[in-house]
Amino acid sequence: MGRSAILLIGTEKTGTTTLQHFLASNREALARRGFVYPGFCGALNHTGLAAYAMDPSRADPIREPFGAHRAADVEPMRERLRAAAAAELSSGGTAIFCSEHCHSRLKTAEEVERLRDFLGGFFDDVRIGVYLRRQDQVALSLYSTRLKSGDTEKRILPRTNGDDHVFNYDRSLALWEACFGRDAMTVRLFDRELLVGGSVIDDFLATWGIGPVEGFVRVADQNESITPVAQEFLRAINPGLKPIRGLPVEEVRGPLAARLAQLFPGRGARPARAEVEAFYELFRASNERVRERFFPERAQLFAEDFSAYPEVEDDRDVALADFAEVAAGLHGAAVAETRRLEAEIALRDSRLHWLRDEQDAAERALRRALRWCPDHAGVHRTLAEQLLKREKLGEAIVAAARAAELSPDAWEYHHFLGILLRRTGDNAAAAEAQGRSLALNPGHAASRHELEQVLIRQADAEARKVAGGPSQPNGARPWQSSASP
Repeated sequence: MGRSAILLIGTEKTGTTTLQHFLASNREALARRGFVYPGFCGALNHTGLAAYAMDPSRADPIREPFGAHRAADVEPMRERLRAAAAAELSSGGTAIFCSEHCHSRLKTAEEVERLRDFLGGFFDDVRIGVYLRRQDQVALSLYSTRLKSGDTEKRILPRTNGDDHVFNYDRSLALWEACFGRDAMTVRLFDRELLVGGSVIDDFLATWGIGPVEGFVRVADQNESITPVAQEFLRAINPGLKPIRGLPVEEVRGPLAARLAQLFPGRGARPARAEVEAFYELFRASNERVRERFFPERAQLFAEDFSAYPEVEDDRDVALADFAEVAAGLHGAAVAETRRLEAEIALRDSRLHWLRDEQDAAERALRRALRWCPDHAGVHRTLAEQLLKREKLGEAIVAAARAAELSPDAWEYHHFLGILLRRTGDNAAAAEAQGRSLALNPGHAASRHELEQVLIRQADAEARKVAGGPSQPNGARPWQSSASP
């Protein structure tokens, strides 16, 4: 076969979710470089790998999306995953798998060996990647995650011992070393000062020789912590959350937790320094064994500065006014989301009208959508396209520019705006728009072609100007108006 795979197993709270979003958003760019980010075991997080490898007797909700609700369902689920893998992995390229559940869920040698045997059916060489973070920092970050999963515990640091599989890296890494071999292990420390570019994305790309980050679409950080007030709000409301009309409680809580993370991101509550140091002490010996094997050049596995923690645990006595502020923020976000959904419906209606050649009705539907949701980038983008087809170029540019302004990371919006600007003869602005598109999606051939064309036109215009020929008229650019269309 001669095929290879990279399996990043986590650990928890080391930027894995952000990296998964990055890899999933850049499947095409990765493929151009000879790498594959498969989807058969999960479109984003490859939880199917852990679901496959866990013992059938262990009940775990991560199996349910793959159709295994009982122990009897496990083998049929495995057969489906094997068939799906065979279909997707038939082409060439180095496969990249990424799931922190491989570290947290696979706790026995038999489970890790089962995953090895599964991957061994498709790859001759499987390399294991893992990031390690200081245990107290993991525990703090996990506290917000625990609350988002329904926990009501007020204690921040978990009650555990030095053998805890999640925090005892010597124990967990030993499973993978014994199964895949020491030479297959690439262990990195999750420390902003040690990561390439201070980012897990930059570090992963550099570590595995995938290419510079500038060649890929950027993504925002994911799964961030929430403020102490938001933590307390969620902890207080968790017991009252119930299933709604067939929706399991997890799907009721999930949107609430996501909204809190969006509205109230920030550092969570901190325990007292002495408590943190006592927690870390549980893992000092196991950390030393990891250091000896993987980081012999370091004096300690992790920097052991705990000065960022307070002498006394952060105050979490929340006033009613604090909860009212959180509730008001959630309500406002819910109203805005309702308006956004109404705008989406109007956008759909507009597209249907356009297909029926009802152009005026299509435009009215878009204007209605903008009354409900003036900052809906997709509506502005669709309006620009319809106005262009109706030969209203100036209005189309205003709408396209607004779409690009509202969604600055959408490379296609900048590309479309550049096309419109080129039609007006404003080559400088067109080149700027295509340049932004390429900065966001360096592999987009159409943007590169457009940029080359407008640069040629710019050069021709400059040459005519030097030769005394007619120059482009100067004047205000209507698309730079702050007024909404």
